[in-house]
Amino acid sequence: MVYQPTIEPKTRDDLAATLLAALGVAIGFAGLAYLCVEIPRVYGHVTPIWLSNGFLAACLLSSPSRRWPALVVGGLVGALAAGAHAGDSPTINAILVTLNVSEALLAAVAVRRVAGQAIDLGRPRDMLAFVLLGGFLAPLIAGGVASSIHTFVRGGDLLTNVTGWVLNDILGMLTIGPCLLVLFRAKLYLREQPLTRDGMLSILACGVMTAVVFGQTKYPLLFLVPPVILLAAWRQEVLGAVLGGVLVAAIALVLTIAGRGPIHLILSGSATQSTVLQLFLAVSTFVALPVAAFQRQRRAIMAELVETSAAAERSEAKFRLLAESALDIIAHSDLHGQMTYISPAARSIMGYPPEELLGVGYLKTLHPDDLAKISEVVRVQRECSDPALAPPAATVEYRAFRKDGDMIWLESRPTLAFDPLTSVPNGITDIIRDVTARKTLEMDLRAARAEAEAAAAVKGEFLANMSHELRTPLTAVIGFANLAAEEADLSPRARRYLDRIAAGGQTLLTTINDILDFSRLEAGRIALNVRPTNVADLVAEVLELTSAGAMAKGLTLGADGLAALPAQVMIDPERVRQVLVNLVGNAVKFTDAGKVSLAVVHQENRLRIAVVDTGRGVAAEDQALLFARFSQIDAALNRQHGGTGLGLAISRGLVELMGGEIGVESEEGKGARFWFEIPADVAQTDDKASDEDDLPLPPPGSRVLVVDDNAGNRELVRSVLEAVGVEVAEARDGEEGVAAAAAETYDAILMDLRMPRLDGVSAAQRIRAEQGPSSGAPIIAFSADVRLGPLDPVFDGATPKPLTVMSLLSTLAQAMSGPAPVTA
Repeated sequence: MVYQPTIEPKTRDDLAATLLAALGVAIGFAGLAYLCVEIPRVYGHVTPIWLSNGFLAACLLSSPSRRWPALVVGGLVGALAAGAHAGDSPTINAILVTLNVSEALLAAVAVRRVAGQAIDLGRPRDMLAFVLLGGFLAPLIAGGVASSIHTFVRGGDLLTNVTGWVLNDILGMLTIGPCLLVLFRAKLYLREQPLTRDGMLSILACGVMTAVVFGQTKYPLLFLVPPVILLAAWRQEVLGAVLGGVLVAAIALVLTIAGRGPIHLILSGSATQSTVLQLFLAVSTFVALPVAAFQRQRRAIMAELVETSAAAERSEAKFRLLAESALDIIAHSDLHGQMTYISPAARSIMGYPPEELLGVGYLKTLHPDDLAKISEVVRVQRECSDPALAPPAATVEYRAFRKDGDMIWLESRPTLAFDPLTSVPNGITDIIRDVTARKTLEMDLRAARAEAEAAAAVKGEFLANMSHELRTPLTAVIGFANLAAEEADLSPRARRYLDRIAAGGQTLLTTINDILDFSRLEAGRIALNVRPTNVADLVAEVLELTSAGAMAKGLTLGADGLAALPAQVMIDPERVRQVLVNLVGNAVKFTDAGKVSLAVVHQENRLRIAVVDTGRGVAAEDQALLFARFSQIDAALNRQHGGTGLGLAISRGLVELMGGEIGVESEEGKGARFWFEIPADVAQTDDKASDEDDLPLPPPGSRVLVVDDNAGNRELVRSVLEAVGVEVAEARDGEEGVAAAAAETYDAILMDLRMPRLDGVSAAQRIRAEQGPSSGAPIIAFSADVRLGPLDPVFDGATPKPLTVMSLLSTLAQAMSGPAPVTA
């Protein structure tokens, strides 16, 4: 069940309160009308004051607008009853009642439009609105019409009747209206300004002075009453002004009606006497109310000033405490560079008391070499005159000297300060921080970085030397093992031994290549050579390279998706081959039974290759280690299968270098799926098919000079080239190579890069420069260093160590078939 709130009880309560208020208005209006008419009639006087209209206006202004219709009806009922009692005819009664109620309603509407829903006579605006609109304008309009009608019906002097009638209404409105409005808000006024002894005495003085003035008929002492009312208004503000005014009006009316008071010194008749009395009471009230309102406002302003001053003092104390407790120096200087304030932190940071750094004292502590830099930052701030265009504060670091002579590093952020009232620049505010520890750390880090870079350079040089020193003997080991294996008269045992030598050399070469490739990746020295490539042929080549290991373990090796591939795509075939060989080799290595398959897909100019095996798989917690350098997920596996732990790290580096990504999906015991994806735009195919099956050979009878400091390498090259009909000459170092090239003509020169006495680059440059018989021959770099980066332009090609027959022959054939180089 959902509870539905109801407003019926509240509505009933509001209706009851409204009806009760309307009844009170009717009784009050009628009662006041009776008193204002009957009491003066008993003493033979005309009505000197009309309170009913002011009473109704005050009730309307003190009530919400929704109650006004009921209150107006109540006023009409009370007015009709009073008119009937006074003996007015129904017509006259209806007209006068309508005008009286209209006067009260007109006053309430006009005042509320200016003052709003809640009228507070303590505010000068509300007080003036009530006095001018309710106290004068409304009675002047409605009273003038009512008195004119009354004169037209009953006769008499129109000016006298209008003046008396209007003054009656004004006096009633200004007497009872403010009194009721103040009494309705008496709690508020008393809470703001409690009733004091001086206030009570000042109100009592109003009564005493009025009684003294109106208790005698000998002297015209009316001028003595307003000052006392002003005193009550000054002491007790609005409440004092209203209560004093009511007390004065009551005593003055009673004594005047009783035949006492200075009003009777006027001999022009009762009408004139009544008019003077009305003017006296109206002026007294009109003077007291503004004074009371402005006194209340003055007191509020003074209280606000006191509170603002206290708040400013508290704020100043708070910010002073912050400044004095701050670990950084807070400083302020004028626009001429004179330091006007420095926080106490200067003592702990600079060693100086703050007062010693005021004026230009702070500038004397700065390092001379940094003074211009600081001055420029401050100058930019000082030259701005508009807060909206103020440049952003710039941070500046500089050196300074402590009082004890030690140099420290400081950090400043000078900011232009503006006057909060005028927005005119008045100085520079700065936060000065000691950053000596940070600067020391930065210098230590720079030194450590320089040391690390030097160590990296040494490491690179070491790796380059090791590459040369390791690959040089490997060239001979692998090359001669392959050549010896081709001898027809070898025994099976000897052939097996040679195969193992070649396999061992190849394994050692792979390890060296991994280490060097990883070093080059870290240094960013690997450049891609993107060209049109047949991916199907590349995959077939990788499968052929790894087929021996798969056949030895009885694994099935295959690839899917090759038929759907484009004829050629733009990739770096060497780097893709390197990644594939690594992934397929690992799959074969860690798969004991089943199969290893490749899934190749080309879609949206991206090549995606996955290597799937049926091996033991990789646990989820170990997969993050797979692509980390020097990482093996199981030391036992490392011992069983070998490896440096760099293969997958190198693969990841190469794939990311190619703009792709690499990953693994595996469950322990359910095999693994390694994949990588790289950009691969479809290449434009050439309609002219080339025959790539023929082995490129240098022309028979060619003469080649081999310059190498390793005799084994020279012998290996000689064995390969003489087998295809090429004449070979040898030189043991760069100097001998230069001399040989200057003495005879050669069709090509194979030049090692690292040799004693004269290195390969210098030797090649001298051969070109000396313009000997072989200065125009193609010079081919023959070294392990050709893998490390770009070659010197003096070379026409390169073949790496360890030597392969295909690389050597194809490089020579290509170089010898090209145009001869231009000699100097």
